[in-house]
Amino acid sequence: HLSEGERHRVALAQVLIREPRVVILDEPTGTMDPITKVDVKHSIMHSREEMEETFIVVSHDMDFVRDTCDRIALMRGGRIVEIGKTEEVLAHLTEEERKVMSQPPA
Repeated sequence: HLSEGERHRVALAQVLIREPRVVILDEPTGTMDPITKVDVKHSIMHSREEMEETFIVVSHDMDFVRDTCDRIALMRGGRIVEIGKTEEVLAHLTEEERKVMSQPPA
C-alpha cells in the first residue's frame, strides 16, 4: 500500500504526464515526508523549466513556496492583499503569519 504522500506524488505524476499548460496544486506538501517533498519540488521545477508549465500553488508551507514559486499572492481573511515576487511578499508577513506557516499541518 502507498502512503498518503506517495499517493499525492503518483497523482501529480499522472497530471504532469499529460503536459498541461496550467497545474493547480492545493496544499501539495500537506501529507508528504521531507524526502517526498524534495522529489515533488524537483518535479515541479523540471516541469516549469523544461515544459514551460505554469503552477498555481495554494499552500501554507512557505519553505516549499519559497523554493518553487517566483511570484506569489498573499491572502488575509480570504482576500488577496498583495501580489509580487516571492521574497518581497514573504518579507511582509506578520510575525503571527510566520509562526502559523512554519508549523507542520495538523
